[in-house]
Amino acid sequence: MSVRTTEGADPFGTARLRRGVLDAWGASPARFREDANAEEDLALGGYRDRLVVELAQNAADAAARAGVPGRFRLTLRPGTADSPAVLVAA
Repeated sequence: MSVRTTEGADPFGTARLRRGVLDAWGASPARFREDANAEEDLALGGYRDRLVVELAQNAADAAARAGVPGRFRLTLRPGTADSPAVLVAA
C-alpha cells in the first residue's frame, strides 16, 4: 500500500468514515444514543456499573448455546477488617 501525504490529503479515508457515521446518526437517533452510551461506558470504566447484569447474560448465553436450562447464583461474602467483601458468581 502506497500512501502519499500532501497538504489537505486524506490518506486513510477518514472523511468518508466520518460522513458514514454522521449519516447513520442522522437516519437513526437511537443509533446515536447507543453509540454515545457506549463511549460513556468506556470513559467511566466499561462494565463497572453493569457487572452483575453482564455475568447473568453470559451465563444465560452459555446455557442457551449448550441447550440446557441455566442457573446463576451470586453470593456476597462479607469483608473483614483484613479483607474486602467478595462477590462470587456460580
